[in-house]
Amino acid sequence: MSKSDSFFDTEYMLEGYDFSTVSFMDMLCRFDQGVLMTDDQGILVFYNAVQAMIDKLDPSDVLGKKITDVYTYNNDSSTCMRVLKHGRPIINYALSYNSKNANVGNTIHSVFPLHKGKKIIGTICFVKDYNMLERSIPSFLVPRNNEEFAEDTQFTFASIIGSEPAFINAVKTAKMAGNSPSPVMLYGETGTGKELFAQAIHNFYYANRERYVDINCAAIPENLIEGLLFGTVKGAYTGALDRAGLFERANGGTIFLDEIDSMPLQLQSKLLRVLQEKRFRRLGSPDNISLNVKVISSLNRSPRELVQSGEFRMDLFYRLAVIYIKIPPLRERLLDIEELGRHFLQKYNRILGRKIANIAPEVIDFFWHYRWPGNVRELEHVIESAVNMTPENETRLKLEHCYFADLFEKEAASSVPLAPLDEAFSTGDTPPGGSADTARHPVKRHPQYPSRDMHPAALNLADTKAEVEKDSILQALQAAHGNISKASKLLGISRQLLGYKLKKYNLRSYIPDLKSI
Repeated sequence: MSKSDSFFDTEYMLEGYDFSTVSFMDMLCRFDQGVLMTDDQGILVFYNAVQAMIDKLDPSDVLGKKITDVYTYNNDSSTCMRVLKHGRPIINYALSYNSKNANVGNTIHSVFPLHKGKKIIGTICFVKDYNMLERSIPSFLVPRNNEEFAEDTQFTFASIIGSEPAFINAVKTAKMAGNSPSPVMLYGETGTGKELFAQAIHNFYYANRERYVDINCAAIPENLIEGLLFGTVKGAYTGALDRAGLFERANGGTIFLDEIDSMPLQLQSKLLRVLQEKRFRRLGSPDNISLNVKVISSLNRSPRELVQSGEFRMDLFYRLAVIYIKIPPLRERLLDIEELGRHFLQKYNRILGRKIANIAPEVIDFFWHYRWPGNVRELEHVIESAVNMTPENETRLKLEHCYFADLFEKEAASSVPLAPLDEAFSTGDTPPGGSADTARHPVKRHPQYPSRDMHPAALNLADTKAEVEKDSILQALQAAHGNISKASKLLGISRQLLGYKLKKYNLRSYIPDLKSI
């Protein structure tokens, strides 16, 4: 069996089916995209004819060589080698590279790890050349955007980006909800895209035929929200006018009640009755109005927690959550972070008139370790800020352009003790994040962590800051006896940021076991 054949392991194939009649290699050879495969060391073991056409190379000159020896990357690194390193797919990645005979500048790569059991044994990469696509497809056959948007909406399901299985399941459920008039409840942290989902559901079912009305229940004063939802008649209270409410305006379409857990309990009771009876009255009116509206609501806190604390009625929850969709936070969507980052990069390139080709690999590495408390919304703002901060002649977005990394560094600098750690901890005080045992026994400098004699007068400000940081990190590692988590607590920064700084300042050699960072 050849090396490339070993990738097609039959361990998980349907028992009893004759797979000998199916040639996967023949299919990949005839595929209309470029396809290449590497082993676990990055050695090219498969290379189809389309890829050879894109690169203007003979397969015999490529197979058996390491991918980084065949290609030169422009301001970037090999996607295949990154997938081997991290074990995560890279999907729809715009990459500029050179082969020996060609300068390829308009390609999109999707790279997937190949597993045998839990071990990565290689990668498979699909390459789309858009220059070739434009030459081979007549313009009248190029797909057009036929999306239909309801008034006051700007999103459809085509606007939703993500490949993480849990997120894909949420999208599938949302599409099923779009084919039904039943109420839908969206649960997700702030910034996960609940309004995007609500608009996509409405546009999937109603397109541009009916109204979409939304209200943020947390932003409306308690004494005004009932009149805003159900309308008023003149004389209902001082200053009241004949005015249709949001339910009346949305009749026949969709109403989105964002952060509905902020609604007062008394109004929750009235809303439950309205949904059950499918009719309501304006404030101060004796006349009923029939209701035919699709209700989409959202929570940014756990429904279990809200019901148990008495902040949200259980019967209203069951009435609103006929279709319940949980949108995962960005920290649980590692597969999607890079794709979303590139999407926002293209968006703000277009808005700001920039031509930043890519996001540097170290930025993606940092994104994967960051917790994203603001979720997708925060990622978009980070990218927008970074595009603004990237110099005109720069072709890729770097970590130094991301404002939150700079904020972390400022926080770290402000939290670093001014006195040497071994002196500060010798007084008997417990160090921050340390133990009483650490306080009782003065920390002695270990030869593994060398002393650094500073000469600030001989350094500029940036060099001085770097030297102070390195010295503080080494002292924290010494005080924590090489424990990364304890050292990060001593420094007042995250474990991920400390890992980044260890790499940045080449300090990994001072600790034997830093492979996990």
